[in-house]
Amino acid sequence: MRSCLAALAAVCVLGACSGGGHGESSQSPGPSATDPITFPLFAGAEVLSAHAWHSTISARPGVANSAVFAEGAGTYDGHDVVAGTQAMMPALEGWLQDLTAHPPTGYTVALSGNGVEAVRTHTRQLGVDFVAFEGTENGKRHGVVVMTVDPQTLDEKAGPMLSVIGKFKLLPRTLRDPIDAQTKKQTGFTLTEATSPDTPIGAAVAALGELRDFGGRGIVLIDAVKQ
Repeated sequence: MRSCLAALAAVCVLGACSGGGHGESSQSPGPSATDPITFPLFAGAEVLSAHAWHSTISARPGVANSAVFAEGAGTYDGHDVVAGTQAMMPALEGWLQDLTAHPPTGYTVALSGNGVEAVRTHTRQLGVDFVAFEGTENGKRHGVVVMTVDPQTLDEKAGPMLSVIGKFKLLPRTLRDPIDAQTKKQTGFTLTEATSPDTPIGAAVAALGELRDFGGRGIVLIDAVKQ
């Protein structure tokens, strides 16, 4: 996927999972991966991977509650899709602007206003841009977050922090909290957010390896429907 909207610690467009990360998941590997989300990708983008997930979440305040997990606490099914493109970020940002101005049939922009734009301005500096949409799937609300990622910029801006993520996950909460506070002050988002694939930064971080191997920019789609 989701106020977290007030700083890239406010970047939690999808971050409503109390446990951090999705529940059961399955992955479609490599070049044969197809996009299971009925939402347009950037023209010519190559689908690199697709994951289906099933998760029970506990809602918490934040932008997530008005984006992908807008229906609140409960069980959700969804997908994560990573696609690669050789297009540069200005072209991808222009594509997002066009999607915002002209959403696909059946969808509307889920998040808007000065607060959202302030966060997007901040995330662009890190090489990540995003827009959240909502529609209907089989009579149920369908939330979709679309992200564009420049892995080189994200590496340059947040590389030192990303390198310690693996060790950070092993620390007790009493040690993680002060580190989160300091990281948020320095970067605008917390390490906890960066370790959760249910946040824009977390999803972008999770896609970095694939995008480095691909050698271009990325589009990340995350959707969810409450069961």
